[in-house]
Amino acid sequence: MEILAAAITFLVVMSVIKIIGGLIDLWGQVELPEEYNVKLSDTDQEKISASKSVIQECFGDNVIEYFRSANNFQRITMTEEFARRLAKLYDLDVDIDIVVDEVQKFGVYDWNNKKLKFNIILLTVEADNANFDYCVRETIDTIIHELRHAVQDKAVNNPGFWNVDDETRKLWADNMMPGNYIRPEVDIRAYSEQPIEKDAFTFSSMIMKGVC
Repeated sequence: MEILAAAITFLVVMSVIKIIGGLIDLWGQVELPEEYNVKLSDTDQEKISASKSVIQECFGDNVIEYFRSANNFQRITMTEEFARRLAKLYDLDVDIDIVVDEVQKFGVYDWNNKKLKFNIILLTVEADNANFDYCVRETIDTIIHELRHAVQDKAVNNPGFWNVDDETRKLWADNMMPGNYIRPEVDIRAYSEQPIEKDAFTFSSMIMKGVC
């Protein structure tokens, strides 16, 4: 039994290492700016500040070390709580599904079903792994990024939500239309230049700045 458990642990570790390499390769194909020239409302700025406070309340002053000192169960639990607290802060009525799966995408917002799925397998990496800091940052950033997509969706369908102006709402709505959205595995550059992605990249970057 101990040999079997050790073998399973080894396979999980190897899967995570492979995933990390794949992510670094994907995002490293082109140099993507962390922030774009997008318009952020006063409400956006307020939520950015409040989000930073939630991060500190959930993970303390040193986010990386907080995760490093936790076991896998604790990491999963506290990350799920963080995602749900942000969803409440953002006034989102969405289902949130937290998974640890080596084949699922790391984060996705299904705007047809109003559902968010976060795969947090990166948090199962060993604390002494050379990419541990990257894994924590990528996980938190992904949660914020995908929640921003849920905000965009709600704003498109509810004029006035978060004080998003009509011009921005139209850009987002057009980008979300079937056939108009470009996935990163198809064209990473074109993916990053889409209105909803430029906005989500900027929003999450503003929150992550100085956090970890």
